[in-house]
Amino acid sequence: MRTFLLCTVAALVAAPAAANDEPPSWKAVVTGQNNIKQIGLAFHNFESANGFLPQDVKDKDGKPLLSWRVQILPYIEQDNVYKLARFDLPPIHTGRPTNYNGEDDVARALIKTYYCPSRRAPTGYGAALLGRCDYAGSAGFYQGEVHENWGDIPAPPIGLSPRRNERTPENFGDMGGRKGYICWSAQGAKRKIGDVIDGTSNSIMAAEKCLPPTRQGLDGGDNERWNNAGWDECVIRYHFPPKSDTDPTIIVVGQPSDPAANTWRRYFGSSHSGGLNAVFGDGSVKFIRFGVGMLAESK
Repeated sequence: MRTFLLCTVAALVAAPAAANDEPPSWKAVVTGQNNIKQIGLAFHNFESANGFLPQDVKDKDGKPLLSWRVQILPYIEQDNVYKLARFDLPPIHTGRPTNYNGEDDVARALIKTYYCPSRRAPTGYGAALLGRCDYAGSAGFYQGEVHENWGDIPAPPIGLSPRRNERTPENFGDMGGRKGYICWSAQGAKRKIGDVIDGTSNSIMAAEKCLPPTRQGLDGGDNERWNNAGWDECVIRYHFPPKSDTDPTIIVVGQPSDPAANTWRRYFGSSHSGGLNAVFGDGSVKFIRFGVGMLAESK
């Protein structure tokens, strides 16, 4: 029986650069590599301390409150921001007071490590100046569309029908044979490095996300604060081939029923013209060229 790779995005192969073929703004690329390297190390150090990889921070009822990006703060030298969150308060699911558990205080902290210098400086959005993050965790293989509601399910083996969405079990990052390093934790799922059976050096743990320049702070994958616990493209991406922020095949904005609506893109990408930075399960960081082939299946 053949199964999809764990974190199939990870099946992307880092193409070697040709002689004198350096991506533009190489200094920014290297800084971005340092950022994603820190995130990868934080994943490993978190697992060493807790026995599983970071996931959503949940309240006492098991409801997600804050994202995996909050859980790794102490491991990227941001313990002072982590301490702004109140994990000891009783859960309130309706009528929550503003900043009830410190979530607004956390969101206003602009974490330099979470911004790709090729895309933007640390920036807050909206009246409250809440921060964002240019990196997403890998939730593995996605069953359904590349762009939400657009019906663009690729042919196999890259695509799989019938259409599902992020909140169906097929796309919780925990489906046999196509799991991700980040998985939906509300139903008790946890991920460990030891779960990776296809090789940690072949599987992407986290990477830069695709975000068109005109959609920063607005887009379906960038409209939420960086500490948001939602299971969506602000926090996670899937296995589809990555694209540059300016790739002409990107749907920049709109839904079939509303041309002004947000677009949710499910692939990784970057503002670099040549490729994107990714950290693999073994902690290695690679610059992956756009247009590389997808090894879609493995034993």
